[in-house]
Amino acid sequence: MIVPVVVLVVVVWRDWISALIIAGTLPLIPLFMALIGAATRDRMDRQVRTLQRLAGHFLDVVAGLPTLKVFGRAKAQAAAVREISERYRVTALATLRVTFLSSLILELVATVSVALVAVTIGLRLMSGSLDLRTALFVLVLAPEAYLPLRQLGANYHASAEGMAAAEQAFAVLEKPLQSHGTRGDVPDPAVAGITVDRLRVAYPDRDRPVLDGVSLTVEPGEVLAVTGSSGCGKSTLLAVLLGLVEAEAGSVRVGGVDFADLDLAAWRTRLAWVPQRPYMFAASVAENIRLGCPDASGDQVRQAITAAGLADVVQRLPQGLDTILGDRGAGLSAGEQQRIALARAFLRDAPLLLLDEPTANLDGQTEREVLDAVRRLSHGRTVVLVAHRPALLALADRVVELADVGVAAW
Repeated sequence: MIVPVVVLVVVVWRDWISALIIAGTLPLIPLFMALIGAATRDRMDRQVRTLQRLAGHFLDVVAGLPTLKVFGRAKAQAAAVREISERYRVTALATLRVTFLSSLILELVATVSVALVAVTIGLRLMSGSLDLRTALFVLVLAPEAYLPLRQLGANYHASAEGMAAAEQAFAVLEKPLQSHGTRGDVPDPAVAGITVDRLRVAYPDRDRPVLDGVSLTVEPGEVLAVTGSSGCGKSTLLAVLLGLVEAEAGSVRVGGVDFADLDLAAWRTRLAWVPQRPYMFAASVAENIRLGCPDASGDQVRQAITAAGLADVVQRLPQGLDTILGDRGAGLSAGEQQRIALARAFLRDAPLLLLDEPTANLDGQTEREVLDAVRRLSHGRTVVLVAHRPALLALADRVVELADVGVAAW
């Protein structure tokens, strides 16, 4: 913004006619940029979204190749990879075509503008109305007035994908938080039961509710197992209790208090959660365990590790508790990550424990070790356990089955 103005002021001082031409042609570049942007914005957005989908699809196919190879289906995916690659190539070249054509127009406008300045200077130089020193000075300086705008036009399309990604991110960030109460005196789940009454939950991308008319109770101190076929809403039920999903209809009451009236932050201090696939951050083992209790002492962390059956794993790590994990827990097996999640729950020492298939994807020996830790963790707590495996169901005091339509069946 500054350079064109400065160049224009200097040229006015030496040759006002050239300055007038520059001042008249400079606005043409942003004008053409706006016209080109308006004409190609929708097309560029569509192509960027298509590229994102194709890239994600391609990544899924490549990531699944080891599994496909085990089942003898890897070669059958060669056609899929070829088709995706071809669609990606066509879409990418179409995006580049729009970019190059729009850049060509902007470069042409800037070049013609400089040429107008050069022609007028040449004519006046031949007629003797302009000296050579001034002519060369203006000719050297004139292109610098257009250069920043040309760079802006060239970089505009380079930023299109980043802008599209930013819009998607801000759409998530600006989504209003679900409304919830402010009541801070949350009933203690260790002595207060939880009642779910005719709960209904639906997602926009599903043609039917995930949960519809679910009613159940969780007595204080009991271990309640929730089972049912895949997709019947078991994990969604836990998400409602976590305050991550808002129900369309029905109610959840804790010790007679409506869940909607409770302050979510205060409620979550009363619970611990062990998901099916716990997330591991690129931090030390100790920091990952302290996730739910950042102020825990070293002794408390070691006690949680022992209780979760993780002591032998920590001893094998190069730097023990200070070992830095890779992204998503790289460096640990699935069972070891699961036991870190259990250690988090032990350290948090909350009266309500929510478990979502804690032994999924584990081998027999690891499953037995995790089951022992779950049994110790469940002692003296109210537990809601999503489970399929008989060994997990055996830990429960009572089992509730969700039907395919999400209605609880006893």
